[in-house]
Parts: sequence; C-alpha cells; structure tokens
Amino acid sequence: MKQLNDRLLYVADIVDNTIVDGTGFRTSLYLSGCDIGCEGCHNKNLWDINSGRAMEIDKVFEKITGNFTNITFIGGEPMMQAKPLALLAEKIKTNTNKGIWIYSGHTYEEILHDKTYFNLLKFCDVLVDGKFDKSLSKNNLRFIGSTNQRIIDIKKSLEENNIVLWNDEEDL
Repeated sequence: MKQLNDRLLYVADIVDNTIVDGTGFRTSLYLSGCDIGCEGCHNKNLWDINSGRAMEIDKVFEKITGNFTNITFIGGEPMMQAKPLALLAEKIKTNTNKGIWIYSGHTYEEILHDKTYFNLLKFCDVLVDGKFDKSLSKNNLRFIGSTNQRIIDIKKSLEENNIVLWNDEEDL
C-alpha cells in the first residue's frame, strides 16, 4: 500500500462537466482509496489507494479550477485523504468562488467528531453522507445512491448546530 502523504492526493480520475455529482455542471475529483467498502458500491475499483496516481495539490488545483464549473470531491472515500484534501479545499475557497460538494460514507455526526475530517468539511458547502446501502437503492434518486443518505447544507448546519438538509433551489 502507498504511504499517504499530506502534500499529495491520490487521484483516480477528474471528470469535467458532469451533472450527476451535484447541481449544475461540475468538475468531479474522484479520489482513490476507501476504508468503508459498501456492498454494491458503484466505484469498487477505487477502493485500493493504488488505483489512483499521486498528484501534487497545486497540480490538482490547476486541473479542477480551470473552467466555470463548481467542484465535487468523491471517491473512493475522500475522508481517507482528509488532510491534503483540506489543503486543496482551502485553496479553492481562498482563490475562487466555486462551491464544493463532498461525498462520504461517514455520517455528518461522525465527521463532526473527527478533527481531521472536520477540518476538511468546514471548507465544503454540501455533504452527501452515509454508507451506500444496496437494499435502500432506487433508480430515481437525485445525487444519492440509497435513501439512507442525506444531502446536508454544511454552512447552515454549523450555524444552527443542527442538521439542515440542502435546499434544492440553491446552486452550490
């Protein structure tokens, strides 16, 4: 297994102009590595950290912020690379006006109680949380894979100290 490095991200793919990983056109950063391993996972090939290539944070920033789209962090499991991903997210928020969605098999509550995960979350706008549950999967779900997953407005949730679900009318 590759030794994780706080200055590198292990990237499986970068997909420009996608409309399935959040609202509007997005650039999705698919991160390799997953320590959750949900049964029926759509991206099982990304579970192994070795499925991705090591990229410096500045290079990833250049690749994912070069067009008009907002950003999505997805995987794999982004929280496996929370430290370097937080550096990237902070750079995006400092230098652009792009919204950031993040998908995680961890729940919002779990993330709040993990300092490293929370440091990443605070730079993101929307969290799609929870493990994929094959038994709760439906074909017509928007932005989620199973009905147990939630789409959470991070900023409002932190302000209100309570989970606030994302409002479909907001374009983040």
